[in-house]
Amino acid sequence: MIGYLRRVKVTVVGSADAFNASGRGNSCYLVEGAHGARLMIDFGPTALLGLRRLGVLPTDIGALALTHLHGDHVGGFPALIIDGLYNVPRTAALSVLGPVLTKHTLGLLLDTAYGIALDAVTAFPLGFDELVPGEARTLAGFEVRGFAADHMSPPHRPLCLRVTDPSGKSVAFSGDTRFCPGLFEAAEGADLLVAECTRLAHPAGHHCTWEEWTSRWSEVRARALLLTHLGADVRERSVELQSTVNAPLPLRFADDGLEIEV
Repeated sequence: MIGYLRRVKVTVVGSADAFNASGRGNSCYLVEGAHGARLMIDFGPTALLGLRRLGVLPTDIGALALTHLHGDHVGGFPALIIDGLYNVPRTAALSVLGPVLTKHTLGLLLDTAYGIALDAVTAFPLGFDELVPGEARTLAGFEVRGFAADHMSPPHRPLCLRVTDPSGKSVAFSGDTRFCPGLFEAAEGADLLVAECTRLAHPAGHHCTWEEWTSRWSEVRARALLLTHLGADVRERSVELQSTVNAPLPLRFADDGLEIEV
């Protein structure tokens, strides 16, 4: 039985960029609500490994919320499915919420990786829903609201997410994005913003950098900030950066296994 928490807990299952910089897992997060539910934010190739290192059974995860459909954020989905079919049998439902094209993309992944069609997964209920910016859904008892991220080209519509527990506590997730209005809208009033900081400075593609963060603190309306999706250059200097920066809100750098209660 899953124990009930007095507060919402966020566990960093992985904190690295797409390249597993500094030997860390791909960025994904376990959110445990005050109401007892567990929700994963993203599920990249190292997610199953990360959960097992934390002592969390994949069958304890009832829902996934995906920010976008790049491989380092969804590539672990086929492994999660076959684990539930052939390793630790799953009977409880698994609900997946993501941006447009989620069901199509994950179906292709599962078929390509293991020759299994989504419709052939009948051992447990497997449900999909898709979210566009401005919409919200109830998932595992949480409200999950989507905001427009700036990371992928149409027809993809990547998301920043704000996850709100029935107690009112909320955590925002940037996913992968450049600085954009949706990032700050997702963070508005959140108890914690989990946001990417992929490089110290550009070039960094469609990602945020440390150099940009140091000039945009004043736009963040969350109560605390956790920087994640860290490339090797940020990771190597994270202790120095945290000790010397004068941020206007509590700031930490993510690492695999880190737990934060809000």
